Amino acid sequence: MSDRSTAAEEEPLGPVSGLWRSEDMELRTMSIERSSLERVVRRFGELGCVQFRDMNAHHEGEDKPAQRSFVTQIRTCESIERSLRYFDDQLTNFEISMKEPPSPDYDAPLGVDEFRGSDFVDLPNALETLARKLASDETSLKDQCDKLERYKVEYMTAIERTLSLKWSGEFCSQRSLDLAADELHREEQSGGGSLGQLIGIIAADKIRVFIRLIYRVTKGNAVVTYEDVQDDQIEGSKSLFRILYSSFEMQNRILKLIAANAADVYLGKLLTAADGRQDPKAAAIPALPETESQLRSMKENLSRETEDRFKMIQSTEAMVHDKLRSIARVHTARRHYVLKEKAMYHALNMMQIDQGQFAKATCWIPVRQIRKVESVLNDHPLCRLNSDDLKHTDTSEPPPTYFETNDFTGTFQGIVDSYGIPRYHEVNPAIFSVVTFPWFFGIMYGDIGHGCIIALTAAIMIFHQDKLKKIQLNEIVDMIFGARWLLLLMGIFAVYMGFLYNDCFGMMLHYSESRFMFPEDWVRGNVYQNITCYDGTDIPLVCNDQCHMKDLVLVNVSVGNGDLVTRCTCPNQVNLTSSVNSCPNFINYNMDSPNLMQPSDGPTPFGFDYAWHESDNKLTYFNSYKMKNAVICGVLQMSLGLVLSLFNHVYFKDTKHILFGFIPECIFLFCTFGYMCVMLIAKWLTPWPNTNLAPNSLETMTKFFLSPGAYNLFDPVKCAESNDCSGYAYLYSGQKEVQVILLILAVSAIPLMLLPIPIMKGKEKKKLEAMGDPSAALIDMQEVWIKQVIHVIEYVLGCVSNTASYLRLWALSLAHAELSEVFWKFAIMKMLDGAKGVGGGFIMWAGFGAWLSVTFGVLILMEALSAFLHSLRLHWVEFQNKFYVGDGNKFAPLDFAEIIEEADKARA
Repeated sequence: MSDRSTAAEEEPLGPVSGLWRSEDMELRTMSIERSSLERVVRRFGELGCVQFRDMNAHHEGEDKPAQRSFVTQIRTCESIERSLRYFDDQLTNFEISMKEPPSPDYDAPLGVDEFRGSDFVDLPNALETLARKLASDETSLKDQCDKLERYKVEYMTAIERTLSLKWSGEFCSQRSLDLAADELHREEQSGGGSLGQLIGIIAADKIRVFIRLIYRVTKGNAVVTYEDVQDDQIEGSKSLFRILYSSFEMQNRILKLIAANAADVYLGKLLTAADGRQDPKAAAIPALPETESQLRSMKENLSRETEDRFKMIQSTEAMVHDKLRSIARVHTARRHYVLKEKAMYHALNMMQIDQGQFAKATCWIPVRQIRKVESVLNDHPLCRLNSDDLKHTDTSEPPPTYFETNDFTGTFQGIVDSYGIPRYHEVNPAIFSVVTFPWFFGIMYGDIGHGCIIALTAAIMIFHQDKLKKIQLNEIVDMIFGARWLLLLMGIFAVYMGFLYNDCFGMMLHYSESRFMFPEDWVRGNVYQNITCYDGTDIPLVCNDQCHMKDLVLVNVSVGNGDLVTRCTCPNQVNLTSSVNSCPNFINYNMDSPNLMQPSDGPTPFGFDYAWHESDNKLTYFNSYKMKNAVICGVLQMSLGLVLSLFNHVYFKDTKHILFGFIPECIFLFCTFGYMCVMLIAKWLTPWPNTNLAPNSLETMTKFFLSPGAYNLFDPVKCAESNDCSGYAYLYSGQKEVQVILLILAVSAIPLMLLPIPIMKGKEKKKLEAMGDPSAALIDMQEVWIKQVIHVIEYVLGCVSNTASYLRLWALSLAHAELSEVFWKFAIMKMLDGAKGVGGGFIMWAGFGAWLSVTFGVLILMEALSAFLHSLRLHWVEFQNKFYVGDGNKFAPLDFAEIIEEADKARA
């Protein structure tokens, strides 16, 4: 931005409040008695209108944050938050709602017995008491949860051992085991060795890799059989395996491989080394039962162990649930209390607290809220409010920006704030975005049907907003819900523009009378059954297939005796030496009339004429209108931006930027693209006998810049003699001279924007230097010149690029309309044409389903998002760069309600 965005030296005009400019702020100093300090700041947090300044920031080098007065309390709050996060996790794991009903056993505030019968927030060491209570609850809950996990592991182990014991001789073919044993015995007969066995359970997804690894480490000298476990008591998918091997060394390698794959061995027939050694890990594996009595005894023991563990799990789980339910009843209240206390102590750390009786604080307060702050302080006689100590004019720090918004205006203010917070008392773009944002969306998205869907969806959310506010919505749905009022306006404007475009799901409706009326016996080619048109030489005239009824013209021709007779002819057969009358659009077919057409009644009353729907030049006509409309809308919004810059300059009494900023900027814009818009509107309002003679806007503006004073004028004599009929008629008399004058004015505005302001700055610096004012050193003339040059170049080129950027209004409108028409024709109309016979109903159902899917997926979601983003860009770049600085600081008061709301959203 240029130097025009800097603050003016003089005092701005009077106080303001509302959305037009940010609310008036005052910097106040207050002294609060230390015994009432926490109580007063809590009341400020409930009011949400006091932003504390950090009075210790300039002492940061010697006064570290850890040495501030309330660091210990903040650390206590963080410790409590860690405990609350642990409770959050456990409540989620055990699926316990935080909306448990109250209990007589837990009627104490925050579930702390010490808080009964008192206002606990005023109790000394209330925070430490709560921290001790939470630490005790956390320790107790952790012990119970650890026991529960241990019991579950033991229970699962007992079940898996029971399965291993039950299936030890059943889960694989005895014949295959005998064959494997015989083979291994033959290999080991020379050493007289015996076979070892291991039976265990492994995750089913690891079993195949596990078998291959066993094969590799044993070099194929072990047999592995397995079967998937089918038992509802087993968590996850498991497989039971048995391994037969023939040596002690092989056994050690297998055991290591089992441990590496997180498998469990429950039974085994283990081998010992030649010297009697045995792996200590292997010694812990229960031996495989060799007799029926051993098998029966092991099963009974495991059955009793399983039953005992199950009972212990039930009792421990009940204790954990009871504990968590009691915590859930006060969990939200505890969390909100800690959030408030932590925010309060952060605010207290910004104050200057000495060894005296009072603590000193400076804070920003909206002027409209000062009485509320005074009432809070008046409740505490030892507090003092010194309103004359500091005001917002007594500090070089710019005041924060604050707008009081509601559900409706907050959405638009959020759009502006996403680009940049408005400077203090700068004109707020949000108040204009309420209209212009959905308006531009409607221009790009104009469709009656699609707009109704968006508006209806928003209306439903608004109708049920009280219920939806209480529901934890996911991030995307919550974002859409927050923009419900914006969506409603976007839908309404889309419906309105849809009526103007006469577009509903790709169709044109007959809600407005057409001005194109064709005779019943009209056929393509302009050939009539009962009327023949002549070109004046008694030769029947038949137009080619590309000629339409509306393209015919009337020609006055001589019949030989000096009388002129009106005849119908095609445009390419007009005798240019004759006077040509325009052919009216409204056709009154009368067999007895000597003329083919009668004068029209003007255009259709509202919107586009539905007769264009089936015309061959529909796209050309719509493109011409929408393109010109987009440019006109763009220049209007840029002009609004310039007017708003004038309001800023007037408010801040910045005269030099009015004279050498606003005025030359207006001259340049209005003499170039403003003139183009006037020319477009004048061309629309001018009746042209022959539309071929109407000036070409693009060619006219190109010659306006590149060939001043040149104009391609139509010459009828030249056309008759050499058949060179190029050129256009003048839009108005003196058009060439006016365009040259406008171009001279536009060019002369550039040095007016570039030179005066830096020169005035230089004189101001010299004046300050002569007075010995140290602020003169703050004015860097090199920087001033560079900024001004950049601003002028940015503005001049921006007028071109910004105007071209508004063509996205035309491009997206065209894309939306064409997609709607294509989807309707190919998904609905084509299906209806092919819906014949027995399968006709299915074809219609499939076609409607396809159309509905692409309508919602592409046109409702993707196209609406695209139009929203393009409208956002037009406001951020093309509109706001004409007047908006956006380098303000947002008002951030101590507001408990906002802190809790943001924390709840973060947890959702």
